[in-house]
Amino acid sequence: MTDTAQYQHFNVFLAHEDHKSEPYHKYLKASANYETYELKSSLEVDGILYVKVPKTSQPTWAKFAKSLTNSSIDELQNNSSSAVLIIRAPKATMAVTFGYGRHLLDMECFVTDFGIKTALNTLNHDTLRSVDVITLDEQGVQKKSQASRSSNVGVFGIDISKDLLRGVTGSSKAGVGLFNISGSGTTFSFGKKIKVKDMPALVERIYSYYQSNDYKDSFAWVDNIRRLEEKKDIEPLNKKLIDEISKTNPNIVISIPEMLDWDTITGFSFTRTKRNIKPTIDSSDYYSSLDKDNLSIDSLKRDRLFVFDSSDEDPEYKLYDCLYFEIKGSEKTYILFSGTWYEIADSFVETINKLLAEIDITSLEFPEVYTWQETSGKGKVVEKIETEGDYNERAALEKNYYVLDKKLVKSSRTTTSIELCDLLTKDQQFIHVKHRKGGSAGLSHLFAQGNVAAEIMLGDRKFRVAARSVIRNKVSKDIVETVPLEKLDSTKVEIVFLILGENSSTLKGNLPFFSKVNLTKAYENLRQKGFKVTIGGVDKVVKPMP
Repeated sequence: MTDTAQYQHFNVFLAHEDHKSEPYHKYLKASANYETYELKSSLEVDGILYVKVPKTSQPTWAKFAKSLTNSSIDELQNNSSSAVLIIRAPKATMAVTFGYGRHLLDMECFVTDFGIKTALNTLNHDTLRSVDVITLDEQGVQKKSQASRSSNVGVFGIDISKDLLRGVTGSSKAGVGLFNISGSGTTFSFGKKIKVKDMPALVERIYSYYQSNDYKDSFAWVDNIRRLEEKKDIEPLNKKLIDEISKTNPNIVISIPEMLDWDTITGFSFTRTKRNIKPTIDSSDYYSSLDKDNLSIDSLKRDRLFVFDSSDEDPEYKLYDCLYFEIKGSEKTYILFSGTWYEIADSFVETINKLLAEIDITSLEFPEVYTWQETSGKGKVVEKIETEGDYNERAALEKNYYVLDKKLVKSSRTTTSIELCDLLTKDQQFIHVKHRKGGSAGLSHLFAQGNVAAEIMLGDRKFRVAARSVIRNKVSKDIVETVPLEKLDSTKVEIVFLILGENSSTLKGNLPFFSKVNLTKAYENLRQKGFKVTIGGVDKVVKPMP
């Protein structure tokens, strides 16, 4: 590949601006085992080639295979080849990897959004073949979608309100001259027919693609939420986190980073106060026990939030993964969520907050949720909180509502039977109830549950037939007509999201950002279908003595 152009597939990485002039070997891991090869001077290319010293090993299944025969099997050997070509051009330094060469690189030297951004700037957006996303719902869920032929982004069902685009593949725009483009995180991949001496010019050209903002024409929404992965971005935010926790009353929420069965949860406690079990997550217990003089990110990752479960399977979580913290910058908002920092454009935050302001507080009245103390079998005093099921029964009795909690209705549109709602009124107010203690994950489930149930009730006659049967046989014949058989007039229906443990006056402002995203998404969808959507909260109160 010297005098004549040859086709080659490349995987390319862009060095950070502050790393682009470092000695070549600094781009490799300190533990990497490689041989160094100087480039031909006649090429006039500023760069170097590193080739991994090959290591022969047997596959993990070799021992089993050899046990099947008395003959020697000499062919069972793995011997992979890997290399890294470093090229330094006037404006940028890039690493080109071959084989498993990526594993030789010290990834802290390279730009984390180079691959995805460069791909979006060079792709014809109507030729996408696959996309990778992380959905910020309950917890980060990774998804890969692949189309049977070249398609536009709409085919892949991306939800721009909560999907982070992580990878994309497709064909290049006219004039780009690259083939089989893909980009994911740090890696930009493509095919190109080229001479080696033209590689520096290619590096410059690819760098110009990275710096372009052409992607905003079709993919401007990818800037709404960006996952931060580089130390230089994360460390200043972690410092602000430590500064905030060191305050007397830190503005940080501690919550569970995943879905749990809340009906079986009996309490919570923290490292250094494990025996002090509370019915809800009491952040003050953790903050009051902290050694603030030795506080660090490492100590937050060592500390634990303990969850006590009546099933005797008591999970525990790193405290750092349970922290929800928002930092308002001059142009960006930063959020720590499930152990990951995200950069969120202020324009997106503003859009969400405007939608949130449109959602009315429900006019329905609800009793406060009870808390009380019990003495355990071991003599410990434990604080308890009313379960959702018990609360629903009491609220229905006190306010003349009807309980549909756990009254499941079959639907051909969902994989499992669903609840129509938790509480129901004669005036077609369908109330969905969830404890605030569940954090972002539980609230996301609440909003999704209300959205799905309303959609299916509106569009599926068989579901309405089944729902009417459940109401007639398990609830009351008096309210069967709240679910009409032939046609549901959505404009007469109110979907109510009720959150236990947070007063209505402070509820919307105190929701975690990603819960706000999920709530406004449900609100927009249901409002477009004619439903009225409201939200409400009830505070906690000590249970009166009999």
